[in-house]
Amino acid sequence: MSAWSRARRLALHSTFSVAAVALAGCGAEYDHTDIVGVHAPPKPLDGRVNYARINVSVGAIVTAHIVSYDDDHKELAAELRSKDTNVVEVTGVVTPGDYAFLGLRPGQTEVEVRADGHLVLILTAVVTDQPSLP
Repeated sequence: MSAWSRARRLALHSTFSVAAVALAGCGAEYDHTDIVGVHAPPKPLDGRVNYARINVSVGAIVTAHIVSYDDDHKELAAELRSKDTNVVEVTGVVTPGDYAFLGLRPGQTEVEVRADGHLVLILTAVVTDQPSLP
């Protein structure tokens, strides 16, 4: 094999290697999480969900539609979990992407939002005592 053939093969091999590495990284990646359709308990109980916090009273439930998307705007498999299930319980409800947050005892914890197994958002969950009756 001539030196020219070896150089040409090496150049082709390098080109294909770079192309293979570039294509391997061309999968869809996490883009954003939507939090919409928040349903709070009746007043005077507390119940809110936004991109930073979950507020709920002891014994109350607040629900929200939470969905993570990739950069092709396709839904990613989601999982929400409370770091302290004694303070707030998180559960999926009937419709995919709908979650219920149940305040169990006063305190504060974090709820992790995972998309395709990757941590994408951390919400501070605050559970407050029920307001006293008038």
